[in-house]
Amino acid sequence: MTGIIKYKKKAIKVAGDNSGKKKIIGVTVPDRTVSFDDFITHIANHNSPYSRGVIKGVMTDALDCLKELVLDGKNVRLSDLGLFSVGITGKSADSLEEWNVQQNVTGVHLVVRNTKSWGNTELRKQVRLLEAGSYTPGESAA
Repeated sequence: MTGIIKYKKKAIKVAGDNSGKKKIIGVTVPDRTVSFDDFITHIANHNSPYSRGVIKGVMTDALDCLKELVLDGKNVRLSDLGLFSVGITGKSADSLEEWNVQQNVTGVHLVVRNTKSWGNTELRKQVRLLEAGSYTPGESAA
């Protein structure tokens, strides 16, 4: 299976570079966001013996369980899709004694790590990149 990933060129200021000169990078541009219900319909339309209702029920319960386990500090591996866990972001401290949750943790986020079949090398083999539009100086990505 091969997919097409659209990208756009974007000018960014590189962190730590004080020259003020921007660098050009490529960023992906999604065609659209598929809703949960559209995703369920997509699965049902792929010769599934299960109805949309059954698929939606199973998926809804699976997502509830995934959230419960991840919020309980567990890593959850969903086959070849990925390994789901929670990560924290924050600020450093000069010593163990100076570091504390209230001062140093600035956020909590969902982490999805890819697996061998969804690894970066495999993904690169399975996609074709297509430029979505021309770069316009001063333009920012959405």
